[in-house]
Amino acid sequence: MNKDREMTQTIRKQIINLLLDGDFSAKEISQTVKIREKEVYDHLAHISRSVSAHNKTLVIAPIHCLSCGYVFKDRKRFTRPSRCPLCKGRRIEKPRYRIR
Repeated sequence: MNKDREMTQTIRKQIINLLLDGDFSAKEISQTVKIREKEVYDHLAHISRSVSAHNKTLVIAPIHCLSCGYVFKDRKRFTRPSRCPLCKGRRIEKPRYRIR
């Protein structure tokens, strides 16, 4: 992105443009737009609603447990689950987001 343009865009617009280009984790988004990772989750909720007005969808890639392979198929929350419901393990892949 052009540096001058990046400075004039809102944080949400920067995140939308980023997610239109590919899939990213909350940590990657926070590093790119220079905000805390926790703030990203609040922005994602708003972005999800605003992109739906333009016939687009904020997609969360299926997350899986790194211990047993359990897949969180229909998860709607933007944050990472704290533990696996199957094996109770805490080695959960970080969710990745994109806009389609």
